[in-house]
Amino acid sequence: MYRMFSTPGGLFPAPTGPARQRGARTALLAAIFVVLLVTGLGTNPYAASASVLQLHGALSRVEEFGIISHRGAAALAPENTLAAMRIAFDQGVDFVEADLHLTADGVPVLMHDPTVDRTTTGTGPVANLTLAQIQGLDAGSWFDGAFAGERVPTLEAFLDELAPTNSRALIELKGSWNDEQVAAAVALLDARYLMDRVAFESFEIDNLERLAVLAPNYARVMLTREWNRPTLELAAALNISAVGARVSVFEADFALVEDARVLGIGTMVYTLNTVKQWKQARSHGIDLVITDDPVSLEQWRHNQSATV
Repeated sequence: MYRMFSTPGGLFPAPTGPARQRGARTALLAAIFVVLLVTGLGTNPYAASASVLQLHGALSRVEEFGIISHRGAAALAPENTLAAMRIAFDQGVDFVEADLHLTADGVPVLMHDPTVDRTTTGTGPVANLTLAQIQGLDAGSWFDGAFAGERVPTLEAFLDELAPTNSRALIELKGSWNDEQVAAAVALLDARYLMDRVAFESFEIDNLERLAVLAPNYARVMLTREWNRPTLELAAALNISAVGARVSVFEADFALVEDARVLGIGTMVYTLNTVKQWKQARSHGIDLVITDDPVSLEQWRHNQSATV
């Protein structure tokens, strides 16, 4: 659905076919935003002095250096299963992260990879398998025999587990979703009154644009493989809450993290599992960190706060 085209600051996905009109609108918004930056009309003189960004939706209650548990408690249970999510809920972390792919019959299920090969007893792309076929697979024994029989959960099943807890969730839309698919997923969240407890993330600009229209009250995180001025301009044009990337991507220009804060845009980095990495991220003002070891990171964060 996307091809890559050059911009002065790097490479960005350009929509083709039905998405071209939306992409052109985004480009226009980005151009307008550049004008605002140049004229000084797009800056916020107060945001830079804030120690914690006032992000909206589920991100509005994030502590400084917020913790996100990667694919549930993926170090303790098979990733993206209800077993992993329940452990993460019990750990009391700021967020649990979950990945969504669509089945052949259009049902969103928790799965990181585009295929079921690595984390189930089956083979083949998620998009080529029906929900019934996927739920017939064992999603736990690859991790440990104690989890044999664990199934691939649907988004609906995950939300039913999330709703009665005090946890929040960061949900990634994998691949390209159409209007009906996005609307159906949002309806499941709305029915459980999760607007202030769930944020969406995606690499796909089309998905983020659709969420802006169909779920305007939900926070959105733009995932990217580029960290430069054009990335920041695009995020601002799309009214993104935060930008997320690997630490190696942010290392290209950590100074832009402060520029993002001035614009009211947070930053999220993944996946950090050592004290050295946590120190580096915190020293550069990163707002959110995804980790496989949320318990240790929570203890480290607590100790850091106690010494301030």
